[in-house]
Amino acid sequence: MAESYDLIVVGAGPGGSIAAKTAAESGMKVLLLERSRTPGEKNVSGFGLTSKAYRDFPWLKKMELPSMRVCRKCVGHFLSPPPELDERVCLYSGPSRRISYPEGREFFTVMMLRREFDEYLAGEAVSAGAELRTLSLVTGLVRESGRVAGVLLEGGDEFRAPVVIGADGALSAVARLAGIREKWRPDEVVSVCCIDYSASRERLDWVIDDAAFHGFFGPGIGGNYFMCMAEGVHLGGPGVGNSLVSRLNRRRIKPARELLDTIKAPSCRNLLKAVDAVPREWQAHLLPWLDRMPTNIFGPGVMLVGDAAGLPEPIWAEGVWQAMYSGRLAAEVALEAVDEKDASHASMRRYLERLEKSPVGRDFIGGTQMRNLFELLGDERFFGELTEMAVDLFVAMFMNGQEVHSEAMARFLPILAENLPVLMEVGRIYAPVLLEAYSGAVRDKLQLLKGLGAIFSGMAGTAQGGGKGGSQPGGEAS
Repeated sequence: MAESYDLIVVGAGPGGSIAAKTAAESGMKVLLLERSRTPGEKNVSGFGLTSKAYRDFPWLKKMELPSMRVCRKCVGHFLSPPPELDERVCLYSGPSRRISYPEGREFFTVMMLRREFDEYLAGEAVSAGAELRTLSLVTGLVRESGRVAGVLLEGGDEFRAPVVIGADGALSAVARLAGIREKWRPDEVVSVCCIDYSASRERLDWVIDDAAFHGFFGPGIGGNYFMCMAEGVHLGGPGVGNSLVSRLNRRRIKPARELLDTIKAPSCRNLLKAVDAVPREWQAHLLPWLDRMPTNIFGPGVMLVGDAAGLPEPIWAEGVWQAMYSGRLAAEVALEAVDEKDASHASMRRYLERLEKSPVGRDFIGGTQMRNLFELLGDERFFGELTEMAVDLFVAMFMNGQEVHSEAMARFLPILAENLPVLMEVGRIYAPVLLEAYSGAVRDKLQLLKGLGAIFSGMAGTAQGGGKGGSQPGGEAS
């Protein structure tokens, strides 16, 4: 006889482990399934856990992993086109003081190895009471009264539950078996190529310290990242804004070449040399990368979270926090469904509705326009003009020692005028983002302006007509 649970979670990554932990803490009997020998086994490289995760999951502040390095500074390197890849502009910054929560004002991310992080989260789920089974590959779903009611494993084991959460990654078997989605379209995924390096902790502390994130931007490379952990470097990325479709449009489907070009850039090559970096693994995989939040993420008795649901955000394709947040939300909906004995389509729909209103859903606002804005980084004409304008303005205002200062400063407005076409192109893309993000506020301000206009119009009419004691049109004063 099949063993029964209140909830079955497929996949012990960040989303699955958070779902299992949340549900187990609420008293549910939870089974957490992982196909590998240990959680995070396939993830040997690094990543950055954003400050949002520490805001939303405060218990993470007690986490201490050997690979952790706090990133309090970010560096942006803006390069000329290949093959030179000379650095034209470099920006070095700490967090903005305008960030709305304290963790975000203190640091950007904490860099660490996914393998260590996934094991830690799975351990937290087990400590909360969830049962973890590894080497468990889901090959089928149990159906009952038109809904998902359990899973079948390779080898024939069967487990039943009123709700199943699919947290099994971009190639989600749960999504396919439940009939939610067959596979992603080419325009819904991004190719990610990465190289993982070992590096000297002493030299990383000396050269990098807490400036643990470096972004490299330029025509032909789009945008790649250089992330530093305690004793390692993770270099890679999708190339910001460079989805597979945009690469097709550029007739250049070479994500690996873009990464290798980044490594050839003198600024990147010098960093790797300075920290004694030694390559230890090459990776390539696909990530879902959408410009609008997907809605096909649930069905009767089943919900998808994280990459399985297509929730990586639309600019950097960052998805760990999104997986954790959606995992917790799905577990909360599962608890309600079990208590109500209702795992119908209508019941599961609460997950989508809440997710759309959450920070995960709001991260997709203006996604298309933001993607278009960052596509300029892959356009040599626009990127070159923007970069050179930044150089000209910075040198003219702050770093000019070659000419009379008044003459250099007098170039400020002409430089802006010369670059008006590219600035207008940026504005054309950026304006809809503001309108979409602040549509309610814009509508309120328009109503206010209309109201003020009516008041002033009335006042003008009264003044023109003289008011109660004024002259009447065509007659004498009353």
